[in-house]
Amino acid sequence: MNLVQRYIFRQLFWPFVTAIAAFAGLALLTQSLSNIDLISGYSETALTFLKVTILALPHLTALLLPIALFIATLNALGRLTGDSEIVVTMASGLTRWGLLAPLVRLALYAIILNLAINLFVQPLAYREMRESVYALRSDIAANLVTPGAFTALGDGVTIYARERTSDGRMRDILIHDEQDASGATTYTAREGVIVRTEERSAMVMIDGNLQQVDETGELSYGVFDRYEFDLAAFVGPIDAIFFKESDRFLHELFWPDSILVARIDGYERAQAEAHYRLSAPLYLLMFVLIAGATYFAGDYSRLSYSRRVMVAAAVGGGLRLVGFSMQSAATDVPALNAMQYLIPLAGIAAALTYLYWPRRARPQLAPAEPEAAAS
Repeated sequence: MNLVQRYIFRQLFWPFVTAIAAFAGLALLTQSLSNIDLISGYSETALTFLKVTILALPHLTALLLPIALFIATLNALGRLTGDSEIVVTMASGLTRWGLLAPLVRLALYAIILNLAINLFVQPLAYREMRESVYALRSDIAANLVTPGAFTALGDGVTIYARERTSDGRMRDILIHDEQDASGATTYTAREGVIVRTEERSAMVMIDGNLQQVDETGELSYGVFDRYEFDLAAFVGPIDAIFFKESDRFLHELFWPDSILVARIDGYERAQAEAHYRLSAPLYLLMFVLIAGATYFAGDYSRLSYSRRVMVAAAVGGGLRLVGFSMQSAATDVPALNAMQYLIPLAGIAAALTYLYWPRRARPQLAPAEPEAAAS
């Protein structure tokens, strides 16, 4: 790139970075609101909440990259055009392709970033997020026990623990059980831990005692070194972790395993997701060329380009929505996967055609007839 092209590239790059940062912040905010139940429902720390929220950002960032690039390109070109820098550049001899080169270069960098996120970063982040949420929801100590509060597990069973350590152990435990019709039983223990297997779940209490009141109202008392309180009535079996299409790598989507295929339309969903990840970066180039055509094609105007910008936004946004609909429709009609590529390619071809289509020469006004000689 020459000096002018590097200048144009810088004018495009920083608005693009700013737009990505703004969209990432907005995505982080919306994602954090959807994950607020990690703190309210599972009594988790802010660190776990922040981890799960950040792990969802790669997918959202890849989804918003084309929009951020489109907005940044329109903003930068509008500023350059308003300051007459584009006109001066073209008057100095820089060709239309010379003006497009910085835009295409930025689009190619964004395409590489988008592909890296779609093919590698997103599956890794989503797998880690899925495992973190699975571990959280499988941690029945976090689900059943709120430290420092009495929790009703079901009809007639109340549990209390003064604190819960990071390794899942609980201190100063109390369980009051009224399920037995013969009388209520109260268990207290110095510490305990919940053990969960595929067959059963139990609270293992260590160094404690129990008090039981029978039907006659007589109190019996006993101590124990270790006692297991059955939690099968309150805790279901361990569910196997399942990775969705968004969690899979590209080769796992093109050649899905039996678990994924066993789902309803599992194979079709996997194929649609795979083609989406490969075709989505093409929209970056499409949006850049549409933005370039907005300002480089047609006659220069000293007035506002707002009408052209609105048309470009409508065309680009419409094509992107059609692309999303094709991805959804491809789960029912696999042949529509080809449309996921054809739609952005059609937008690219249309933008290039509009940029380089020969303009019809304006009609020349007929020369005025000479006035008749005075008689």
